[in-house]
Amino acid sequence: MLSLIVFLPVLGALLCLVVPKPHVRTVAVLAAGATLVVSLFLVPTFLHGGSNPADVFGNGYGKLHHVERAAWIQGDEFTIEYFLGVDGVGFPLVILTTVISFLACLASWNFDTWKINRGVRAYFSLFLLLETGMLGVFVSLDFFLFYVFWEVMLLPMYFLIGVWGGPRREYAAIKFFLFTLAGSVLMLVALVAMYLQSGAAIHEAMEATSQPGVASAYRDATLTGGTFDLIEMAVNPVIQKHFASGLTRFLDFRFAPVMFIFLFIGFAIKLPIVPLHTWLPDAHVEAPTPISMILAGVLLKMGGYGFLRLCYPIFPTAAKEFALLLAVIGVVSILYGALCAMAQTDFKKLVAYSSVSHMGYVLLGLAVLTKSGFGGAMFQMLAHGVSSPMCFFLVGVIYERAHHREINRFGGLWLTMPKYGTMATIGFFASLGLPALCGFIGEFWVVMGTFEARSMFTWAPVAAVLAAAGVILTAGYILWLIRRVYLGPERDEYRGYSDASAREMGIMIPMAILAIVMGILPMQTVFNYTTGTLNNVLKHVVAMVS
Repeated sequence: MLSLIVFLPVLGALLCLVVPKPHVRTVAVLAAGATLVVSLFLVPTFLHGGSNPADVFGNGYGKLHHVERAAWIQGDEFTIEYFLGVDGVGFPLVILTTVISFLACLASWNFDTWKINRGVRAYFSLFLLLETGMLGVFVSLDFFLFYVFWEVMLLPMYFLIGVWGGPRREYAAIKFFLFTLAGSVLMLVALVAMYLQSGAAIHEAMEATSQPGVASAYRDATLTGGTFDLIEMAVNPVIQKHFASGLTRFLDFRFAPVMFIFLFIGFAIKLPIVPLHTWLPDAHVEAPTPISMILAGVLLKMGGYGFLRLCYPIFPTAAKEFALLLAVIGVVSILYGALCAMAQTDFKKLVAYSSVSHMGYVLLGLAVLTKSGFGGAMFQMLAHGVSSPMCFFLVGVIYERAHHREINRFGGLWLTMPKYGTMATIGFFASLGLPALCGFIGEFWVVMGTFEARSMFTWAPVAAVLAAAGVILTAGYILWLIRRVYLGPERDEYRGYSDASAREMGIMIPMAILAIVMGILPMQTVFNYTTGTLNNVLKHVVAMVS
């Protein structure tokens, strides 16, 4: 099941290279649509409480579903596995990826309009390859395989921005590439170091106990060397004790804090958080609208997913040690991103800076180590994954007609384009965090979880108040935007503009429905699928640091 989901887009990409040129777009949309349909077959597994529990983690950590496991690269001293699986953290992000990718592929249908009228085969092939990279990241449980998919995602995005972007596309693409590559280098160092130290832990335990191997913590097997298995590194007590030991060193520093920092920087660049965010506005402004949808809807979530999959479960003691620093960075990102958004006159750049602010809530929710904080962070990732692509598409719709993004030049568009104005209201109010829309739930849960952490962290109430102030700033720039662009008298300059087409409404309506349904039924749409895994991860972290 998971292999089919991951590699269906690759099949579509190959077909895009060989079918007649007029059919390339159709093939791409069908490939993205087929991937979405197949991904929906994962839903019953989680809907019915997990009818296919392939592996049970140690210490009540949770369950993996649809596991695929086979030796991939074998050497004398190591084995790299093709190890796929999903749980309550990966599953919703897989669905989000297939939904947004399909809608972004539909948005790419008017290829010529987005001024990407060259290389239609290359564009859609790279687009589908990008989807494979993103999906692979969310289902890979071997660190080496995870890293391969992480890098697979990098190159298509570089070319999609650098070849088909705006006037400063080369600068934006290179900046994106360098930032991401810097994080990837640190991640690679951590990958090698963690493998070697896991092997050292197993070797020491074998010598101390005279046993032929060290039993796996969540499956009937023994380990005799290092491992790239992300779950094993998180739950095997021998490896966990060795990682957390003050005697385990890296460049004469304690191992766990250094590895946590390396991984944190790599994932924080993707999230992104201040001060590692500067690539984001340039990439968004120069990228074609469909690629901005992917960038905001999915790529940013890879950072938060990395925290939940690697940083917190594998290095829980470092997570507790750096909690204050992470909370400060999260709060600064919330406030700084909102203030920057308020200062923008470019429609698209405003939406880009709003992502920096919204992702700050994710980091804050994780930093405080509470159930509400973790749940709010996960919900915020998914809610932003719906509202932000919708906002970027709304910008693209009006840019297609006006050929500019200057906020001060717009006005009265709701009168000129009533269907478009209605969709814009839903999209931007969801981003604002209006109750009964998806943006409210995540932010509320994060603030509540931060208050709940006051028994553990004395600074938590201050962080919660500052995070709540970010909601006011967000309301300020969103309401200012709506008043300038959509309200007021109709302008002659835009009087003849056509309203949103059937294709454009077909792209916006699913995101609008998701924004409403997630806001009204958060348990049925998100929490029922994610809470069990998140609580088990948190329980594991708290048990290791207590």
